[in-house]
Amino acid sequence: MSAVEDSAIPDHGQVALSVPDTGGTDDSGDLNRPGDGNPATESPEESDQETDPSSDTDESTESSDPAPPPSSAPAPPPSSPSQPTSTPDGPQSSVEDQVVDIVNTHRAEAGCEPLRVDARLAQAAADHSGDMAERDYFDHTTPEGVTFAERIVTAGFETPGAENIARGQQTATEVMQSWMDSDGHRANILNCKLAAIGIGLETDGMYWTQDFGY
Repeated sequence: MSAVEDSAIPDHGQVALSVPDTGGTDDSGDLNRPGDGNPATESPEESDQETDPSSDTDESTESSDPAPPPSSAPAPPPSSPSQPTSTPDGPQSSVEDQVVDIVNTHRAEAGCEPLRVDARLAQAAADHSGDMAERDYFDHTTPEGVTFAERIVTAGFETPGAENIARGQQTATEVMQSWMDSDGHRANILNCKLAAIGIGLETDGMYWTQDFGY
């Protein structure tokens, strides 16, 4: 189907969760949850991009060459360079990948199939997180009135299902805990009828978007 009909989207099809400096309910009626500390002054977690300390790479090794063989003995043929005994670690998963992994862990525990990552949903989610940060709003509907379903269809995914948004959480674990602690967000995550997901994070303000599709 080319668009989501009203009857196809449950009431919890779009839910929002923010972590403001103080608790309460904002003017838009979005769910709010007080955070630990002040997110506005905390830098984003960078644990998934850790680098080894320089001291670990500054080792010096010493070796002594064996005594040369007697002149009457033939010199041994040169040996070929040995192959490396280890390979560099692969790239660590992104924060978005971490969110997907946690989502699918919860779905497996609930008996649901894992969600596949869809590039179109990921683009829609990233665009929305960036737009909210750039224009300083927090809503599923843009200031022009474009809904989450319309945004997903515009990105090329014809069967949108639901959307979760959040603001202020610093890590994948933290935002997933916030969503799982909320009935509406958890219902989207554990909806076994959904089949695809895309995650978007804008670190300027820590705006998170989860877009789901059938």
